Amino acid sequence: MDYYSIVDVLLTPLFLFIIYSISRFIQQNKIDELPEYRYYLKALTIKIVGALALCFIYTFYYTGGDTTQYFTDAISVNKLLFMNPPAGFDVIFHGLSVTKLSYFNAEIGYPAYFRDPSTSFVVQVISVLSIFGLRSFLPTTVLLAWISFSGIWNLYRVFLSEFPKLSKQLTVAMFYIPSVIIWGSGILKDTFTLSAIGYFTYAFYKGFIQRRNFLPNFIVILISSYVIITVKSYIFIALLPGAMIWLVSNLVGRLKGVILKAAITPIFLFFTIGGAILIINNLGDSLGKFSSDKLLNVAVVTQRDLKSDYYKGNAFDIGEFDSDISSILAVSPKALMAGLFRPYLWEANNVLMLASGVENLWFLYMTILILYKTRVIGFFKFFFRHHLLTFCLVFSIFFAFSVGLSTSNFGSLVRYKIPSEPFYMASLIIINFFIKEDREKEKELENELIE
Repeated sequence: MDYYSIVDVLLTPLFLFIIYSISRFIQQNKIDELPEYRYYLKALTIKIVGALALCFIYTFYYTGGDTTQYFTDAISVNKLLFMNPPAGFDVIFHGLSVTKLSYFNAEIGYPAYFRDPSTSFVVQVISVLSIFGLRSFLPTTVLLAWISFSGIWNLYRVFLSEFPKLSKQLTVAMFYIPSVIIWGSGILKDTFTLSAIGYFTYAFYKGFIQRRNFLPNFIVILISSYVIITVKSYIFIALLPGAMIWLVSNLVGRLKGVILKAAITPIFLFFTIGGAILIINNLGDSLGKFSSDKLLNVAVVTQRDLKSDYYKGNAFDIGEFDSDISSILAVSPKALMAGLFRPYLWEANNVLMLASGVENLWFLYMTILILYKTRVIGFFKFFFRHHLLTFCLVFSIFFAFSVGLSTSNFGSLVRYKIPSEPFYMASLIIINFFIKEDREKEKELENELIE
């Protein structure tokens, strides 16, 4: 399939003009009330550039891959919709499957992603977007980037609600991480999950933490949870417990008195984490192989598979382990280091891996700097310093550990770990802010004592 045509050349600039006209209107109407909107157009531009870069990487560097296959399958569904509307609507609303291959023919094209509901979901959404993109690769990609941008922008607004002084610094965590820009902007599963995580976090914050507009926000939580579970269910396993602990941290923070907090906290934790586990167990069928009773076995099998000869040259090894807890704990430090900081710069064997290596070196430097400033042990006192920080640390560290445990291929690792990266970087920025704040208070106290 030829991915680019004259339609891409003519339509993409037109789409960009319309998108930027609407976005500029939004910015101008919001900026007086919400000053953070001064970053809105710049952040959107980075998102769209990342999406277009992904298109060029897959068509010119990789000469094909999942991005192009998603689009190819979506065009087949698009054609089916116009040639056989009942069949087309059936696929769009209920997904692809082996039994529905009879809908397709050589003229329409045969979809490749019909075995997995997660890949089918991406095809279903892109098939609808491609109608507005006139079946053109770049315009459809730009539309997806624009729509998905609202998720990460709402996530940014959550952080600003709690840390308005960090509006500029937090743009780095939300909008400037290279891996997130590239792999979380184009026609890939990661774009859907990253945006859904943003919406989930925003709605959870508004509905449960700020206790505003509970019903509409609860609906957003349900929709975003559905997208996450459908596309990459293992993300939800890390996200829900983190959100429950966030809720507990916020509730405890409202209590007055050290003794009362010490007495109530274990009870809150027991019920909320227990509730999260109960929800995950009840979602067993939806989570499939990532259900709680199968998860560790899946991690073992996946890790061994990715170390096979097929991936030779792009694989790494955290050591052998099996599905019992003691074996997992033995490799947990290496798994966490892999999930947060690998591939290291010297492990890169191509241009894209080199870019990831530079990014990971930056993460490692920031982490070492924070550990140095807090004398390592002091780092842990920040876990419950602020309820949003608690959520960020729990989710990002647990998720990074899970990815490092179950992945032994650098190409997969770079993409799998991007949901945790904005949260982890935001955590480092917030902790650094608290360190400076504490030092300023100490200096003020010293000055008062001297006077």
